[in-house]
Amino acid sequence: MPIFLNIKPGDAALRPLRIVALALAAALAVGAVGAATPVSSLPTASELGRDGRTALQSGVPIVILFSLPGCSYCETVRRNYLLALAREGTGSQRPLVREADLSSVAPLRGFAWEASSGKALAAGYKIRVAPTVIVVDGRGTLLAPPLEGGDVSGMYGAYLDNLLATARSALADTPAQPSTRIRQ
Repeated sequence: MPIFLNIKPGDAALRPLRIVALALAAALAVGAVGAATPVSSLPTASELGRDGRTALQSGVPIVILFSLPGCSYCETVRRNYLLALAREGTGSQRPLVREADLSSVAPLRGFAWEASSGKALAAGYKIRVAPTVIVVDGRGTLLAPPLEGGDVSGMYGAYLDNLLATARSALADTPAQPSTRIRQ
């Protein structure tokens, strides 16, 4: 036997039910959006002077991915290796990870706070291939040779680990005094 409630529209008895229904709908929508949109981008290399200062204070390297729009190899490197690197470890162990479009002329600030662009930054490091990953100190000095190309052999993780180990060793050996920067 069905139960019918004698509730009219606008009835005060519906107000708590509406609030609960709206709260539940909002919670489900937020959960669905969060689940459907995983983080798939790295912070852009837009303020390298600020990033450099943070890296120098923390004693961590800066990893920069030079990429091109629509580059599937760049997406693989970003998704499979650099996003995880940007999230793992503690602040003292985790490098700053940034991305620059090596063809972009959009303005950014270089390590000496100078006006630059992704294209100019790439030219300063003599980067012509996407993807290319470099590791620099807070002044923009290369700490290891660039890692060029994508993951075609399944060994990219090992290559990246080796690059970071070399960079961290060089960073540990770097004196605190200013060093020569690569021009951007």
